Amino acid sequence: MTTFPTTSMKIALVGAGNLATHLALSLVKAGHHVVGICSKTGETARSLSLRIGQESMATSRLDELPKADVYLIATKDDVISTIAEEWPGNLSEGLIVHTSGSVDINVLAPAGIPYGVLYPLQTFSKERDVDFKKIPCFVEGSTTEDTMKLMELARSVSNKVYTLSSEHRRLLHLSAVFACNFVNHLYDIAEQQLKQNGFPTEWLQPLIEETAAKIKTVSAREAQTGPAIRKDQRVIECHSAILAQEPQHLLIYNILTESIYQTFHQ
Repeated sequence: MTTFPTTSMKIALVGAGNLATHLALSLVKAGHHVVGICSKTGETARSLSLRIGQESMATSRLDELPKADVYLIATKDDVISTIAEEWPGNLSEGLIVHTSGSVDINVLAPAGIPYGVLYPLQTFSKERDVDFKKIPCFVEGSTTEDTMKLMELARSVSNKVYTLSSEHRRLLHLSAVFACNFVNHLYDIAEQQLKQNGFPTEWLQPLIEETAAKIKTVSAREAQTGPAIRKDQRVIECHSAILAQEPQHLLIYNILTESIYQTFHQ
């Protein structure tokens, strides 16, 4: 059975993308040692190893990773099960952990070692600094002992740590997709429309900032404004006419307009 250090753990990362980068930086800051990083080609692993400022093995092969207390998988969701199924026999101790919001904990069982989940609820980009201490992190272990170990690790990087089952984590992830991914896609559509008409994109910044700030003090439903909630059919028809040459954007506009209208008027 793996014994965890009281203040520092040996961590190996599988993946070197956005989430892995922020995890590595936060773990190092918390006093842990990232002993190895594995990525598909090895190049991104080497780049991340240099960035975190620790001497870490960078490789493209799982079986070349050093032994660690925790193996953190921060990859695309659809390869997590394959990684578990191909987990090398020389890494037979420690805790294997994935970081996905939507993947069940039990996909890691084929690895043959204790397993769990550490899911940080945030959007990550390599070029953007984030304060990991403020990020809610959700953990789940294959046993009570594994959960406690993950709680210890998560609490070293975040002040907001909770236990959550796979089923409930999937529901949380779905809400996060609506609140982040879909909203950001709408930002992108709005930016493209501005650019097409020669308008600067920064004109929207105060609006975006106030929209996000409002829901800190009132509910999203209370904060809703716009033509659909006002039943302003003339404005809706005007917008639809403008979007007539962009059927995909018109479809999105109509679906959201109808959803807002049904929410408040039916």
